Amino acid sequence: MKFKKNFLSNVFNNLQNLKSRLLFLCFSIIILRTGVFIPIPGINVYLLNDLLKKTNNNFIDILNIFSGGSLFHASIFALGIMPYISSTIIMQLFTVIFPYFIDFKNEGSDGKYKISQYTRYLTLLVSTIQAFFLSITISYLPVIKNIILYKGLLFYFISITTLVTGTMFLMWLGEQISEKGIGNGISVIIFTGIISSLPKYIYYLYNKLILNQISYYKFFLIFFLIICVVYFIVFIEIAQRKILIHYASRRYQNNRFFSSDTYLPFKLNMSGVIPAIFSSSIMMFPYIILFWFKNTVYFSWISNFLNLIYPKSFLYVLIYLFLIIFFSFFYTLLMYNSNDIANNLKKSGAYIPGIRPGDKTSNYINNVILRLTLLGSLYMSIVCLIPDFMHDIIGVPFHFGGTSLLIVIVVVIEFITQIQTLIMSNQYLSMLKKINF
Repeated sequence: MKFKKNFLSNVFNNLQNLKSRLLFLCFSIIILRTGVFIPIPGINVYLLNDLLKKTNNNFIDILNIFSGGSLFHASIFALGIMPYISSTIIMQLFTVIFPYFIDFKNEGSDGKYKISQYTRYLTLLVSTIQAFFLSITISYLPVIKNIILYKGLLFYFISITTLVTGTMFLMWLGEQISEKGIGNGISVIIFTGIISSLPKYIYYLYNKLILNQISYYKFFLIFFLIICVVYFIVFIEIAQRKILIHYASRRYQNNRFFSSDTYLPFKLNMSGVIPAIFSSSIMMFPYIILFWFKNTVYFSWISNFLNLIYPKSFLYVLIYLFLIIFFSFFYTLLMYNSNDIANNLKKSGAYIPGIRPGDKTSNYINNVILRLTLLGSLYMSIVCLIPDFMHDIIGVPFHFGGTSLLIVIVVVIEFITQIQTLIMSNQYLSMLKKINF
């Protein structure tokens, strides 16, 4: 009877833990969506919204998708989480290049804490720079007299302070979601911004269909392509390369036990959605700076360079694909060390059949990782080019695809996986308590 009470109490506490995490995640999403509609003080939001809607710029549309509509609303979250992502990229590069930061990686949890602190400081710097350029751009727009209510240094101070505060708040909220909610906080923030644009595009396609501006054939073709892409992404994301691991027999108190074989699983897309986010962030940052310069101080070379790196241009696609492949290898090799994996197998008495322990095992695992990373980077490159295919071949202005679709599906898979992990860990905890009892 006592065991039954303890068991039910444990199950109830576990369900309460999952419930509290879900409630915290929902509450965080509500805060995110509320902040999108809070404008920067001193701006006429309605006129700015009309101006951006009349501006036929695919790059602005892409930025607006990643910011969850914050750009169109001149929101306090207009910069989004991109400054934090850019800072994370820079810090990860520093941990590979500079010895001062390389030492942090060898300090364990203390080193990770120091790296995260430097990332926060760098986020503050990057967001301040971006907020400065954005404020100058807004002040030089053609309808400045109607958009800005309070001109001069007061507007610059308020707008820069507001934008930087919004970005730092998003960074803090993302960390809280990772700790107290479910899933990776930064990915959840980007996911929320992308999903918020989905009803608008569905309504847009529906109106096109009702007004006979798009044929039923093209409509069902778009729907079919989206289903195929979703299936393809899910299939690749859950695909694994399993390496057979065999454990040597062991003796314990004159009894001989044979451990059963197991597998060392490696995902086909080992780097996840990180390369797509990093590549998008890097491609956006220089274009944003040059685009702001073009609206403030005109130089002919700026316009020429913008035309070269304009989204969907050949140079833009080439650099974008290169960055995806580069970050796929960079992030994978940063997260998975074949030497450490081989040493851990050797210490636990495990080995790969037909492969000698030590350097041979390390080289074998490293070759497997490199081949999987190559396939994963090619898969990600194909998926990220889908928007160009939708625009150019089908002829539909539909931006919810490629990178956005990849991020959404990966975040959903991670969300489901983490919930299953929490449930399974609770079940194991209950079983252990039962055994101990």
